[in-house]
Amino acid sequence: MTQPDKQPAEKPPKKQDYLQYLPFALLFLVILVFRYQIDAPTFNKRIVAVGDLHGDLQNARITLEMAGIIDKNMDWIGRDTIFVQTGDIVDRGPDTIALYRLFQKLIVQAKEQGGQVIPLLGNHEVMNLMEDWRYVTQEDIQSFGGYEQRKQDWSQDGWLGKYVRSLKITANVNGTVFFHGGAHPKYAKLGVEEMNKQSDKGVTLSPEEMWHYQLFGGEGPLWYRGYAQDPEASVCPLLQQALVDLNATRMVIGHTPQMNGQILPRCNGRVFVIDVGISRVYGGHSAALEITQDKVYALYRHQRLLIN
Repeated sequence: MTQPDKQPAEKPPKKQDYLQYLPFALLFLVILVFRYQIDAPTFNKRIVAVGDLHGDLQNARITLEMAGIIDKNMDWIGRDTIFVQTGDIVDRGPDTIALYRLFQKLIVQAKEQGGQVIPLLGNHEVMNLMEDWRYVTQEDIQSFGGYEQRKQDWSQDGWLGKYVRSLKITANVNGTVFFHGGAHPKYAKLGVEEMNKQSDKGVTLSPEEMWHYQLFGGEGPLWYRGYAQDPEASVCPLLQQALVDLNATRMVIGHTPQMNGQILPRCNGRVFVIDVGISRVYGGHSAALEITQDKVYALYRHQRLLIN
């Protein structure tokens, strides 16, 4: 497992108590609200989904403003909207702390207005829990106060480690099922509840044990790319079986960047790939998926396009 070099052997930066920005009581409230919000009644509510953000606060902010989720102060304005983020907030960029703090705040603010924020696990969240730092930038490490402090904050006792371990691997909202990578029938047959139970167990394992945990493996829901890349003639029947097993009519996934910045519908609108490269690492595009009254729209900076 490749890890970044430790900081130079000089006087280390003073450890910062990042919980000064979010007291323990508020962190507990965020986790409590998130754990019990997914099963709340959601019919007839607007659903908005956004894909991978990869450490880029500026472009995340542009996208969430464009989608009517936040205002210029980055406060919730979505009213009773259900907002799903399909994972990979971390890595490749410097803004890890700021982005996770933003989502913690929005979870609470949305709940107060009758809305919901449902952030899901991505493969990069789990990689960081596994202490796989291949895609962590030096700016990211420095923002935590150094290598050791970052490792502590991602641990089971750290403020960020506790929060990320509270996230689910999937959510079914009004018949639309959300994943980071997508669930092959091998995993879809488990159902949403069982997959989340297995994920909850997996994130409590040691970093070494996580490396060998099947649900987090290359064909699991965090890494699978078949629905985004494989020929439709072969993959659409698999998708249909997965949807039946998941009691869903469509699937929404991130993970596989669309370098043209466009949301990709496949299999006659039964799956939508929403990783459009929001991070500047992938071009700094802005797009969100909106589901309203069972119609599906792609939201872009100057266009709202009906796509299903």
